[in-house]
Amino acid sequence: MKTVLLITSQAASSRVGASASMFALQRLGVEVITLPTVLMGRHPGWGDPGLVDIDADGLSRMFLAVQDQGVLSKIDAVITGYFRSTRQITAAAAMIDYVRAAKPDVMIVVDPVMGDEPDGLYVSDAVAEAIKRDLVPRADIITPNAWELAHISDRPVFDESSAVEAARATKCPLVIASSTPSTTQCTTLSISEEESWCVSSSNYKNVPRGTGDLLTALITAHLLNGKPVRVALETAVSSIDMVLGEAQRLNAKELPLVATQDRLVSPRTGVTARPPLQTRRHARWVAGMDACPGGWVAVMVDVTGKHIPVMRPLRGFWDVLLTPERPEIVAVDMPIGFLEKAVRGGRGCERAARERLGMRKSSVFSSPSRRALYTTNYEAACAANAKTAEHAPKLSQQTFALFDKMREIDARITPELQKRIFETHPELCFTLIREGEPCAHPKKTKEGEQERVEALQKVSFDKEFLRLETFTPFGNVREDFLDACACAWSAQRILFNAAEVLPHEPARDANGLEMAIRG
Repeated sequence: MKTVLLITSQAASSRVGASASMFALQRLGVEVITLPTVLMGRHPGWGDPGLVDIDADGLSRMFLAVQDQGVLSKIDAVITGYFRSTRQITAAAAMIDYVRAAKPDVMIVVDPVMGDEPDGLYVSDAVAEAIKRDLVPRADIITPNAWELAHISDRPVFDESSAVEAARATKCPLVIASSTPSTTQCTTLSISEEESWCVSSSNYKNVPRGTGDLLTALITAHLLNGKPVRVALETAVSSIDMVLGEAQRLNAKELPLVATQDRLVSPRTGVTARPPLQTRRHARWVAGMDACPGGWVAVMVDVTGKHIPVMRPLRGFWDVLLTPERPEIVAVDMPIGFLEKAVRGGRGCERAARERLGMRKSSVFSSPSRRALYTTNYEAACAANAKTAEHAPKLSQQTFALFDKMREIDARITPELQKRIFETHPELCFTLIREGEPCAHPKKTKEGEQERVEALQKVSFDKEFLRLETFTPFGNVREDFLDACACAWSAQRILFNAAEVLPHEPARDANGLEMAIRG
């Protein structure tokens, strides 16, 4: 008999987390050892869940008791699901390592519970990053929904073909991707280097929560019981199709697992796997922009991968919307939204960015008050800034030199346009690409340029593109070009709701403009 170590949430009256997974695993003949990451009376979607927190130390104490029982070498698979803190994830990663040391061929299955359409993340940014950093690389199998797959891979997922590309970008041996976009059916894929399969089932509305937990448990049980990946996928999806069909018939608000338990073992609807469609994709462009003397540098990236990136020197900022690429998202290294009263350290987003940048924090200038922005010379700007508040900081010459560029955007930007035009900062982007480590050298040095080139290569910018000739009508824009590439990386993350937002709850200025830096 196979045994699974299950590390996830547990609800008393909702069939989610361990409450769904344990039933399915046991019904398929698999023993389960459960370590709950949180206890709750019901799913939060019903209201106050009655949470009982289990901290990382408590989780570890439970694991040590299991270890002392001498059963680690009998564990055939570990499944991880929902986590409330990064410390829990650190503890879970250590547990995986202990189990693998005791049984090297243990199967590690990570259900990266972090978000979904249409609201994006429903865990903290830190938890989502910890799942990507500490659990996904340890996994033999991950079971994300389409939104989570896009977030983990930093790749778009908008059809079957793009899901395959995103899955392979994760480097995980086997990806089971559910909720892949489809016009009429619910599509689930299995993707590995050797083979990819797709199954389609009924697309029910208002399905009970816990379907992802159930899918992960069923797939794991079928694989442990010796079924090939294709058969495991077909059987698991068939079972879920029947469970959801019964839920619709009963108008059930929770998964009717007891009523459909025989169908978990022997589903009677046959879904048949097929290779994923190689959908013909239309280009989807985003743009990263940086100011340069005499104009702007734009780097256009097609997130479908159909076209190579394009660099375009532009005279005016708003010309980017008229380029042949017509980018969906533009991320620009320039302030958007201004305070009425000057504050030492600038806007909240600028202060938050500096906290992340360490030795590179001086690259974030404090933006002026809006009153100062529309003055004609440096002395007048400093005087206008000083009038807005007592002890207002003096403007730097570097900030004043960018006033024309700031005004160019501010003159036309609206809250509606902010759904397409976003503020970013290249040094924040490079820091995030480098997993929280700011660049060690200034960008104007040879070492600094090399650091930034290596970072961009890490996020799939081609070496030949990064060697592109950067002499333009404005002169050599090498530094601005690399910064624009970093901004384009941020634009891709913004498009797929994967960008970090500083601060987490941005303020708005008097014109209703959000003051946030995304990376």
